[in-house]
Amino acid sequence: MESPTMSQSTAPQALPTLEKTPVPGMEPHRRCCELPRVGIAFFAVLTLISVGIAGYFAGRHQSPLNQELSELPLLNAAAAVSDEKYSIATGIISEEADGFFVLDHNSGLLQCNVIYPRRGGQFMARFTTNVAEAVGTGAKGGKYMMLTGRAQFPRASNNPAASTVVYVMDTASGNYACFGIPYDRVVANANRPQQGAMRLLTTGTANPVIDRDNLR
Repeated sequence: MESPTMSQSTAPQALPTLEKTPVPGMEPHRRCCELPRVGIAFFAVLTLISVGIAGYFAGRHQSPLNQELSELPLLNAAAAVSDEKYSIATGIISEEADGFFVLDHNSGLLQCNVIYPRRGGQFMARFTTNVAEAVGTGAKGGKYMMLTGRAQFPRASNNPAASTVVYVMDTASGNYACFGIPYDRVVANANRPQQGAMRLLTTGTANPVIDRDNLR
């Protein structure tokens, strides 16, 4: 007869498993270590971008094209407009102001008025002439075109001259004339008014007569 104790199972029992519990404070510490690395990477990228932008603009500033453009001289611009009754134009008279030219097509009267900036911008210089005789239109009037140009005349106290001349052309005949302005810089620097007659410098025509004998 078997003993009651022999019928019991002798199979080994499973051992209990141990669960790992996180140590308090470890996860925040790891995140704190990652923040400086992100900051260093961000500043490195920002530095590379800044260096690239600075190099780009430095290259543009020192390019041969920019150097050539910076060496170009400044241009002094003038303007001219014509209508049925009047022609107007501007031209450099002094270092301080331009001259304002007005041509009356009916009478042929040409005026040049100049302001003095140091006198509050008042017209203090006035020069006039009649272009009808110079271009051959006579008293009947004409259809004119007018513009100004540059001319560096020798400066002399007894022969003052502005560095601008005015050209007038009669479109009906093709005759044209060039006038100078006796602007006195000494008088202008003293803020004294001045006036006078424009000087006829030369004349010409757009329809020259060809002398065939001189061409042979």
